[in-house]
Amino acid sequence: MKHALKLFALLSLSSLVVIPSAASAVSSEDNAASSALPVNPPPAVEEYDYPGADQIFADRGIRLLKGDGGIVLADCAAEGPVIRVKSITLRDSCFRVVGASGWLTMEIPRVFAIQGGSHNVAARITSNGKTEAVDISPGEYTPVGEGESSDPATLVELHAS
Repeated sequence: MKHALKLFALLSLSSLVVIPSAASAVSSEDNAASSALPVNPPPAVEEYDYPGADQIFADRGIRLLKGDGGIVLADCAAEGPVIRVKSITLRDSCFRVVGASGWLTMEIPRVFAIQGGSHNVAARITSNGKTEAVDISPGEYTPVGEGESSDPATLVELHAS
């Protein structure tokens, strides 16, 4: 029993000697890695810019600006309810609400009608330098801009709830 206690004490003491050297090896690696990091990292602030917006504008002529990710550009031929935006100068643009709610800012020129998906939607339309809100009922077409009057309008925002 006496020898077992001495052996245990010796093993405990030897593990203390190994740990500091292992810790110093790790900390020297950490110091080398941290010296490669920038002194002032960029701020971690979400800008809400729409991903791939430049390519979408080049391909489709619609400018998607900012959003919370709750409303995304969708294929108009896809299954399920979508918000359909009709423009005189561009082909239809469709958007899917992927959560309970969402918002998206954009510029789609010469909009004449918006069809609601399965959510209540509030659209902001700019015409003649004035911006107005338009409620879009689920599943219904709502005339806007030239579909409602003779003035061209640009769709600038969608809010779904």
